[in-house]
Amino acid sequence: MIQGITVDTIIELVHLVLKNRFCVYNNGLYQQIHGGASGLPLTMLLTYVNLFYGQHRVLMKMIKEKHAFFGRYREQAILTWHGSEDAFRTLIKKSIHVEHTEHLMTMSIGSTVHFHDVEISHNNNDVLESKVYYDLNIDPLPNVSDEPMENKSKQLYAVLYRVVRCCSNVMKFHHERRHTKLAFLTHGSTSEFIQSGIEHFFLEFGLSKGSFSCLLNEDEYRQLRQRIIQVTKLQMELKQRHEQQNQHTLFIPCPKSIDHKQLADYKKTHHRMVEEILW
Repeated sequence: MIQGITVDTIIELVHLVLKNRFCVYNNGLYQQIHGGASGLPLTMLLTYVNLFYGQHRVLMKMIKEKHAFFGRYREQAILTWHGSEDAFRTLIKKSIHVEHTEHLMTMSIGSTVHFHDVEISHNNNDVLESKVYYDLNIDPLPNVSDEPMENKSKQLYAVLYRVVRCCSNVMKFHHERRHTKLAFLTHGSTSEFIQSGIEHFFLEFGLSKGSFSCLLNEDEYRQLRQRIIQVTKLQMELKQRHEQQNQHTLFIPCPKSIDHKQLADYKKTHHRMVEEILW
């Protein structure tokens, strides 16, 4: 049982959706018999399940046995591999059982890789490090738009927040801080505005004013980063709770132009309808 529904029922419902997909094109009715609609949540879920627990079951088992690092977000994954590149490619080929799927997968192998907006590498001591990743074809500098000053303050806050989350040590943070300052100066912000925004950012996360006049040391940066990570985790938990609450909430559209009496009648009608459904 999963949330009150048997596994067999879930599988039957999945088959029901997959076998009854139709679309209209040029006055003709077509049934989709292969693949799935890319925007359909069920298609995305089945893709992720198949990709990482179906086709790559052997790979997942090997990673677990070697105590390697593995992370996934939707269809993109990142992992560490303690072996040769040839051995890894051989394992990938063995783990793909579905015909014509190998060409759909792209791999980036090296001492430096990027995963979404993070660039990950390892230093001479084989310790993983991270910093902000920029696609040079899209955003060689932090994304700053020509918005009013109030919105630029929010942008600066968001850029700094992202920098701290991505940069694993204080040296990488200071590099990105200079990078950020250059980007905002290029878009017309003053040095005073940028420095004031950075100071407000530090104050919000508990750093003392003595840190503002000089570069942060490693301990101060570790403290700053830990607090931002804690805030991020709290935001994720609140979002999950909100989503869970919405699962038990019935949203009913209401006309925009309606007076108080009409609104009261509208509510009574829907309360009666809900009571009839529950009974």
